Amino acid sequence: SSYKNTAARNYASRRPTEKKNPFEKALQWFTSFSKPIMIAIAAGLVVVIAVPIVLACTLGGGKDIDTVSENTETLNTYMDVETVPVSAPEPSPEPITPETVDPSTVYFDLGGSGELVAYIQERLMELEYIDYDIPSQNYDELTADAIAIFKRNNGLEENGITDKDTFLALFSDEAIKYQMTQGTKGHDVEEMQSRLYELGYIESVTGYFGTDTQSAVERFQELNGLSVDGMVGSQTLEMLYSEDVKLNYLSLGASGDQVEKFQNRLQKLGYLTTTVDGKMGNDTVNAIKRFQERNGLIADGYLGPTTKNQLMSSEAVPNALTIGVSGSDVTNIQERLKELKYLKKVTGYYGSDTEAAVKAFQKRNGLSQDGKVGKVTMTKLFSSSAKKAAANTKPASGTSSGSSGSGGKEPSTTVVANGANVSSLISVAKSKLGVKYVRGGKGPNKFDCSGFVYWCLNQIGVKQGYMTSGTWAKCNKYPKVTSLDAVQAGDIICFKGHVGIAIGGGEMIDASHSKGCIRITKLNQNYWHRNFICAYRVL
Repeated sequence: SSYKNTAARNYASRRPTEKKNPFEKALQWFTSFSKPIMIAIAAGLVVVIAVPIVLACTLGGGKDIDTVSENTETLNTYMDVETVPVSAPEPSPEPITPETVDPSTVYFDLGGSGELVAYIQERLMELEYIDYDIPSQNYDELTADAIAIFKRNNGLEENGITDKDTFLALFSDEAIKYQMTQGTKGHDVEEMQSRLYELGYIESVTGYFGTDTQSAVERFQELNGLSVDGMVGSQTLEMLYSEDVKLNYLSLGASGDQVEKFQNRLQKLGYLTTTVDGKMGNDTVNAIKRFQERNGLIADGYLGPTTKNQLMSSEAVPNALTIGVSGSDVTNIQERLKELKYLKKVTGYYGSDTEAAVKAFQKRNGLSQDGKVGKVTMTKLFSSSAKKAAANTKPASGTSSGSSGSGGKEPSTTVVANGANVSSLISVAKSKLGVKYVRGGKGPNKFDCSGFVYWCLNQIGVKQGYMTSGTWAKCNKYPKVTSLDAVQAGDIICFKGHVGIAIGGGEMIDASHSKGCIRITKLNQNYWHRNFICAYRVL
C-alpha cells in the first residue's frame, strides 16, 4: 500500500511536466529571470525569429509565418507589450447606380446638393430635359423646373421635388423623354411657336401649348414625314430647324403673282440670276436660301412670314461674298487679291484674313470699306484699273482663322477690331457674361447654348442662321477641326448636345445650363474631351 501510494505520487508529480508544451517550458524559464535580463533575452529572440522569416520570405518560403505570429503574440502578452492592430484599407466608394440608392431616402428640393444630385442631372440630360453640360451637383431652379416637366410628362404631380416616386420613374426603362404637349407653357413653347409661325403652320405666338398649337404640330409632322402625335420632342425640334423642313406656305413648285413679286426682289438684291417667271423652281429656292444665310435667318429655302418681311424691308442685306462663304468664286477672288499683293494664301474659304485683304483693297481703290465683295467691289477687283497694294502693305496670311497660331494667341495685326474677326467675336461674347440661361433663348437677354452662338456670330456680321447643337454637329459649311487640342480662339466648338465659343488659353465661353448663365469654363476637363465632336473655324 505504501509502495502504491508513493508510485502514484511520483507519477502524478511527473505528469504535468511530461505534458507541458516545449514553448510553455521556455516561457516558464524565461519569466524566472529579472526584468533587464528578460528584455535582453527577448531582443535576442526577436533577432533569431526575424532573420529566418525575412530569409524565408525573400526566397519564396514563409510557410510557418502564422505559427510565428501566434507565438510572438504570446510573448508580447507575457512581457506586457501593447499590440497595435493593423486596420484594413478603406473600401473604395461604390459608384452610384439605381441599385445602390435606397429610393425611400431620396428627397431633394431647391438648395439640395451632392453627388446624387449630379447623377439625377445626368439622367435628365439623357432624357433631354436639360442641355448637356458638366453636372453642377446643385439642385437649383433649372433642375427643379426640369423635374417638374418630367413629372408632368410621366403622370406624376407637377412640382420640382425629387422624392421616392420621382426617382423610381426617372430611372425606369419606361421614363418618357422631354416633349412639349398640350398644356405646356413657357419660353421653349414660345420659341417653338415662333418657328411654326415662320413656316406658316400657326397664326399667333402665345407661349401656351393649346389645341391650335397641337393641330399645327400634327400638320407639321404629317408634311415632314414624322410620327403624328401632336407632341414636340427632339426629332420634331430638329426637323423644325432643319434645311430640309417642309413649309406650309410658298415652296418648291408654287407659282403665281406672289412668287413673281418675291423673285423680282431677289433679283434686285443680287440673289436671283435667272429669269423671273413666277414659278418656285430650284433656282428660286437656292436664291432664297442664300438670302436667308446672308440675313441671319434659318436657311430652309421657304418664304415664310419672317423671310418675306426681311426680304421686302429696307434692311435686307444684298448678295455679297463675306465671311463664312466657300467655293470656286471665293478662290477666284483670293487669287486676284494675291496677284494684287493683298493676300498671301488661297484657301477657297472666306475667313477674317480674306475680309481684311478686301478692306485693304477697298480703301486703296476708293470704295466703301465693308470687307464684302458685292457687285461694285467685284467689278473693280477684276478691272484693269484695280490698284495693287502699297509697297509697305503687309499681305494678309489667307488662313481660315483670324488667329496667327494656336489657341490663346492674339489675332493677327491684319484683322481689324470692329469687324467679323476673332477679337470682336470674343468681345461680344464676353459682354454677355452672367446673362441668364433660358432654354430656347436667342438673346439678347436670355440664351441657350445654340442661341448664344447664333446671336454672337450675327452681332459681328457673320450672317449665320440659327442651328441646334445637333445641326452644328452635321454642318459642312465651315472648315472643320477634329481635335479639341487643336481648337483656336474664335472656333465654334460642338459637343454632344452642346456648343460654345473658344476664347483661347484653353477656355470656352458658353450658355451653361448647370451655371444658369453665360460663363467661362476650362476645356481641359474630362467631360469636354469625352463629349467633343468637332469644332468649326468660322473666322
